[in-house]
Amino acid sequence: MQIGAAIASILALALSLCNLYLQRRDRLPRLKIRLRYEYRAASLDETSEAGGTQPQIHDNSQEGLYLLLGGFLREYEVEYPEGTPIVRFALSNEGERVLYLDSIRLTLRIGSRLFGDWMVLDLTEDKLLPVELAQETANILTKVGDEKPHVELVPGDSVGYRFELIRLANTLVREGHTGNVRIVFEVSDRLGNNYRRPFDVNTDLWAYPDG
Repeated sequence: MQIGAAIASILALALSLCNLYLQRRDRLPRLKIRLRYEYRAASLDETSEAGGTQPQIHDNSQEGLYLLLGGFLREYEVEYPEGTPIVRFALSNEGERVLYLDSIRLTLRIGSRLFGDWMVLDLTEDKLLPVELAQETANILTKVGDEKPHVELVPGDSVGYRFELIRLANTLVREGHTGNVRIVFEVSDRLGNNYRRPFDVNTDLWAYPDG
């Protein structure tokens, strides 16, 4: 009877700790990042002016998108690269607390995956910079005149960001990186939490000579 009572006490304690962990986890910030690759039959500016009604295709992988591209271009009589291939990220707050996004950067590791140097892709000047030298211009949330940029996401809210694959691929080629390059979409919030979503940019598919 004493052994049974001890076992019951241990199980009750374990259940209590488990419930406490789940409750605390539910109150922690929870940011979910989804991505997909798209091709639009117009430039991003033209698409915005048209209210997003321009024809487009999408896929979960850049290879899948590229395979769909030939038929799409013929169907809408688009001359590549007249349209715009992009990678789109959707960020959603799936927790119970308000999230304040403080920084979004595109980073990649140069050299060994374990001991290589981290670089930041500065889209203001279309070049790679060492992390320690990257200024606020490498933060995608930065706007002219904003000293402390942030994006507020209430629970259940979401926000999207998109990047032109041709521009990313051309920048990588100019910086000496070719092939299927792994990039990390990196988000940090005001509390110092970091969220990462790796994705690939294949310069063999998307790099295109300027002009």
